[in-house]
Amino acid sequence: MFLSLQKFEPVQSVEDLPDLIFIHGTGSAGEMWQGQVRFFTNRGYRCFVVDLRGHGSSEEPQEHTDLDVHISDVLETLENSDIKFPAAFVGHSLGAIISVTLAEQRPELFAALLAAGLPGRVLKPVSYIFKLFMLYLYDYIKRSNMHKGWAWRPRTLIDTNRHALEQILLNFESVDFIDRKPQLACTLHLAAGRFDPVAPCHFAEKIHKQVPNSTLKVFTLGGHNFMDTFPDSFNQWILDGLR
Repeated sequence: MFLSLQKFEPVQSVEDLPDLIFIHGTGSAGEMWQGQVRFFTNRGYRCFVVDLRGHGSSEEPQEHTDLDVHISDVLETLENSDIKFPAAFVGHSLGAIISVTLAEQRPELFAALLAAGLPGRVLKPVSYIFKLFMLYLYDYIKRSNMHKGWAWRPRTLIDTNRHALEQILLNFESVDFIDRKPQLACTLHLAAGRFDPVAPCHFAEKIHKQVPNSTLKVFTLGGHNFMDTFPDSFNQWILDGLR
C-alpha cells in the first residue's frame, strides 16, 4: 500500500548529504517532525516524512496489520519515490521499531539509523492501559469532538484510525529487542528519555550494551516525546548521528 509521503527540498542544496526519512510512532503523524524538517532543510538536507497506514493522510484498509505489513508499506512507498539511497532513517517509537527491523532486512538502504524512544519490548501495563482507553474513552471522545481543542499530540491520537490502533495493540506484543538483539550492519544511534513510561530508558541502555556498534543519548528530564520538549538537543543528536 502506498503511504502519504511528503518531500521537503533544502533551502540550498549541499552535495553528498544523505536524504533524511522520518517515521513517526503510534497515534501520531508526520506532522510531528515539523521542527526537524525546518532545521535540516536549512542545512541542505532533503527530508521525506511518512504517514503510516491509518495515521495522518494515509488510508487504513480494514485488514490484518502487523509489523511486516507496516514494513512492506514503507518499503513500497520509499522505493517508488525519488529518495536517494542509502538514506538516513529517523524513527520514533513504532517508527523506530520499523526502522531498526528494516535495517536488519535491507541494510543497503541505510546511510544512518537513528532510533528515538525505541521500545525494547511492549510493556504489559502500558498495553493494558491503552486497551482500557480504546474500550471506554476513544469512541466517546471522538464522537463528542472534545479533542478538537486539545494540544496536537492527544488530538492526533484521537484522529488516528481506530482499526490502526487496535491492530497495533493486537499484533505488536511480540516485539522484542531485549532477548533478541538487533543484527545490524550500520551504527545504531539510540535516544531515550530518562522518564519514558512507554520505552523505559533501561531498555535502551540494555540494547546499547548488547549492540557493539551503537551509541546512546539519554535525555535526563525526557519522557516519551522528548523531541517536543528538547527540540534543539534532539536535532543536535540527529546531526551528530549523520557525521
